[in-house]
Amino acid sequence: MDGVKNLSKYFFVLLFLLNSCVSLPGINKSPSKKKPNTKIIESEYSIEDVGINIININSLSDMEIDFYNKSKVEEADYKVKKFSDIYNYNYEYILGPADSISINLTDTDDLDNSYIIDQEGMIDLPFIGKVKLDGLTLNQAQNILVEVIKGFYKNPDLQINIDEFNSSKVYIVGAVRNQKTIKLDQKPIKLIEAAIEANFNPSSNDKLFGTKGFLRRDDKVYKINLANAFSGTDEKENFYLKKDDVIFIDKNSDAIHVFGEIKKTGVYFPNIGYSLTELISTGGLNQLTANAKKVYVIREKLSSFLEVDIFQLDIRNPINLIAGRKFMLQSKDIIFVPPTEIVKWNRTISLLLPQTDLFKSYGPVYYDGFENTYGGAN
Repeated sequence: MDGVKNLSKYFFVLLFLLNSCVSLPGINKSPSKKKPNTKIIESEYSIEDVGINIININSLSDMEIDFYNKSKVEEADYKVKKFSDIYNYNYEYILGPADSISINLTDTDDLDNSYIIDQEGMIDLPFIGKVKLDGLTLNQAQNILVEVIKGFYKNPDLQINIDEFNSSKVYIVGAVRNQKTIKLDQKPIKLIEAAIEANFNPSSNDKLFGTKGFLRRDDKVYKINLANAFSGTDEKENFYLKKDDVIFIDKNSDAIHVFGEIKKTGVYFPNIGYSLTELISTGGLNQLTANAKKVYVIREKLSSFLEVDIFQLDIRNPINLIAGRKFMLQSKDIIFVPPTEIVKWNRTISLLLPQTDLFKSYGPVYYDGFENTYGGAN
């Protein structure tokens, strides 16, 4: 009888020890430097073949930090700033159907009247007939009318004005708060003004509203960035709009993912010039559990195949937050703050304690069952 009880106790102790060997779920391993596997075919690689570069932010010079802040993949060749016909465009109103113009002919009032351009782009003048004005500027239309009227009137002195602007429009669609059709008139409008009319907010962190998109003009498509236009980094990004321009703004894809011992983990959509220190202060470092020695920024090295840069910032000394303030985050960065070793151990123990309580509950059931079976004989 005693032998059976002792054997059962040994069995439960062994089971407890085996359970204690189970590692804590989650991210437990610190990254270490590793060279990429350059021999493998691109279509056959796995995560084990990715090279890892560990970069200590605390030891970087200002010049080196500036290098990493600017190290981005070159954007596509269809970017607006590379096309002079976009940023050098001088706006003039283009006449079209439904526009109303007034004509005043000196020395006679035969033609003095207001005329609406029809769907075929023409106006119908008394005694003269139809004249096409669609697609012309005001000066071009005046020159055309003078040439036509010369055949009927000697040395005509003609003035032409636009009474109603109805044909020229630009469109802002996509991920903006207020999709907008904007009527154009003789006053030119730039990209920033149109974006403001669509309630665009350059500092918004809302994932539904982006800053990057496309301009469709004259059957061609160009890449635009509203954030650059608002920040004034390049005046070419803030160009004049033209009749029938379509501006499409895509959803915000500049996400930064935050994990670990941060009070506000999740997805961040930062504005221009968002530093690592700013993210730490915004997200809130969990001072009781965070390993302040290892604040990681994980960034895919897009200029090289199978390589990842992992930047590490040690903020145990708050002076190092200055380096973090100089280090700018980029879209698709992953920020991870691991727990301290004592926190890992404590969490492991907290997972095991419910199992030890469970073993105690087996005793009465086992012994009660044993006594009922064997009559409590000893």
